[in-house]
Amino acid sequence: MGAPGDTPGDAPGDRSAKLDELEARISAARKGKEPKRGRQGDKFTGAGMAWRMTLELVVGGVVGAAIGWGLDELLGTKPAFLIVFILLGFAAGIRTVMRSAEEFRKDQAADTADEE
Repeated sequence: MGAPGDTPGDAPGDRSAKLDELEARISAARKGKEPKRGRQGDKFTGAGMAWRMTLELVVGGVVGAAIGWGLDELLGTKPAFLIVFILLGFAAGIRTVMRSAEEFRKDQAADTADEE
């Protein structure tokens, strides 16, 4: 007796061919259901990148301010380290934003090249 689901007239080669055909049809159906990236998706990507850059800049300043304030409290030099580290934090934030912008530009260039 054959495997479950085999009809008496099916040869093992016929069953393999049927499974291959079924697998090909399933793959084609899955490919058809994949979401396509359109112009609407690009807008969300740009907005997300804008928020990311804004947060990187603000977080750099806040972290710098926290470090400066902490050092001023420890050393008793009230505004000196606060001012210096706020400026350093914003400089670090700007540097991070510039790196993110370059990364975003490269991704956009790669997407444009893929579309052509």
